[in-house]
Amino acid sequence: MDTVHNPITRLNAILHRRTHMYFERHLKPYGLSFTHFRMLMYLAHHDAVRQEDIRSFIDADKGGVAHSIKRLVELDLVERLPHPEDGRAYVIDMTPKGRDLLEEIAEIARTWNDQIIQGFSESELEISEQLLQRMADNACALLDNECEDRPACSNKQD
Repeated sequence: MDTVHNPITRLNAILHRRTHMYFERHLKPYGLSFTHFRMLMYLAHHDAVRQEDIRSFIDADKGGVAHSIKRLVELDLVERLPHPEDGRAYVIDMTPKGRDLLEEIAEIARTWNDQIIQGFSESELEISEQLLQRMADNACALLDNECEDRPACSNKQD
């Protein structure tokens, strides 16, 4: 395989860019970014989590996550609460307004997902997910000290 013109790298870049473009365009009227959406999706399935848990799941830097959480708090979509076991720490939880909004904008994700997997059989989807997970694991192995304990770099995703 030509390492300079790797079709997998090119196609992955296209898919990443188009995903970002689609979500940014459709979330703009709500004052949200794709990162905000990913955080809300994670919080929809996890109650009262540490900021680090969110950061790890979406595989983003600490500063960007802190800024995004601040924005979600300003919009009253999430709240920062004292950690029940550590008085010095906080947990992030979705507000009822956040849950309502997520229900409203979930169609954005459904439309995107339906479009990108159109024409795939169940077995093709399963194989695709397995192969993409292996690629993510391999990519993270190059940066192992930066990717430790990140669900994006393992099968730990919920």
